[in-house]
Amino acid sequence: MFERVIESNQNDLFSGIDNARKYAEGAKKSMVRYKAFLANLQSLDIKGRYLEVGAGPGILTVEIARTYPEVEITAVELLPDMVTVGKEYVAENRLDDRITFVAGDVEDENFMHSLGTFDLVYSTYSLHHWTAPGQAAANLYGTLDTGGMLYIYDLRRVWWLYWIPIKNGFFNSIRASYLPDETRVMLAKRGIQNIKIQKEFPFMNSIFAKNDAGVKIIERI
Repeated sequence: MFERVIESNQNDLFSGIDNARKYAEGAKKSMVRYKAFLANLQSLDIKGRYLEVGAGPGILTVEIARTYPEVEITAVELLPDMVTVGKEYVAENRLDDRITFVAGDVEDENFMHSLGTFDLVYSTYSLHHWTAPGQAAANLYGTLDTGGMLYIYDLRRVWWLYWIPIKNGFFNSIRASYLPDETRVMLAKRGIQNIKIQKEFPFMNSIFAKNDAGVKIIERI
């Protein structure tokens, strides 16, 4: 069995205002990686208050706010320089009234609870980075309003990429990502119920958990 290989801390690669701005420019050109996520978001059709965790420089945040003018988004990011660039990008797009950037750690339960409750809580490409993923997921789930949805979108460990002898950020992330069963057990141990995990082409997982026991979660056609 191909075991998960934990990533070394990559924060140094994104720290510094110049690195944050460089990352933001690259992110603007790679929105295709969110194709399945955005399709699922449209299917969920959730209005109200959104919480995005691991928002980076806010490229996805702004795209969602443009697409759904009826929602308000609180964007949480760990790295202060990314928060600075995110605030600049939000201001540039004149979305200050609907997007609030906050520096904070998803693994800090008190901080997460201080944000309030939300109709949709989502995170993209962050699960495999978290040092305490079960705690982080529980913190996210704890911010859901009644009937709210947690949606975690991340890479999936696949053998045909795992064994390629290349060491760079992408392949390291593949090796550090989780299998669906691993994720399901992780969430269940934290008391998160009503879980649905669907594989996305080519090597991502969409993980849904609704704060409403017994309600059927999204079905894709």
